[in-house]
Amino acid sequence: MITIRRSMKDDDAAVVDLISSIMDSEFHDAKHAYPTEDVECIEKAYGGIGEAFFVAMDNKSHKVVGTVAIKKEDGRVALLRRLFVATTHRKLKIGKRLIDRALDFCRETGYEEVVFKTTSKMSGAIDLCRKNGFVQRAHIVLGPIELIKLSLCLREDVHAKKGRA
Repeated sequence: MITIRRSMKDDDAAVVDLISSIMDSEFHDAKHAYPTEDVECIEKAYGGIGEAFFVAMDNKSHKVVGTVAIKKEDGRVALLRRLFVATTHRKLKIGKRLIDRALDFCRETGYEEVVFKTTSKMSGAIDLCRKNGFVQRAHIVLGPIELIKLSLCLREDVHAKKGRA
């Protein structure tokens, strides 16, 4: 059984290990673009008002098998960050559960929009966000790197205004 919960101080090392191992094995070329300083002290990086870091815990092994974070960009926009699921636990809907928890937090906090920025190499995360209603807002090519910006409008009235603009 998998439990999605807020990260605790004791999770920091396991979170760094999970993210580093995924970056090393799947995104080695892009690793320099995603330093782990923010997850080395999660409370400092994601402990502000309107911010959160969630982990997926495997209750059987007592291991962190997934992560997602919310970082405040401004009073109405949140950034979805650090969406990772261990290779051993993929295809179990853990990523969806992590996104659902993060979006619930954003709604509870009063955010109007959630933005996810990544590179095209992280196709699994991009596909998962699209399945959860995110739409592509930008695509920038910088040499060999393709940057993607996806967003999800949380308030229907804001979405309707954008459609009329």
